[in-house]
Amino acid sequence: VVGLVENMSYFECAKCGERHAIFGESHLEDIAKQYGIPNVARLPIDPAIARSCDAGAIEAVQSPWLDAMADAIAKL
Repeated sequence: VVGLVENMSYFECAKCGERHAIFGESHLEDIAKQYGIPNVARLPIDPAIARSCDAGAIEAVQSPWLDAMADAIAKL
């Protein structure tokens, strides 16, 4: 296991920039710590991700929330 990824972790308001936990507060850090998994990523609810997937262009998505995970994979 390289790391845990929490999909639909939050929604970031385009107007105010505030993050909202639509499905409740995350427990991902606690779970990662419990199992000794160091790399954690939280993917936002973002229509741009869905559009890119539908267009077959997921690699075009700007994904700073996956940088640490990508770095961990590159070291394998």
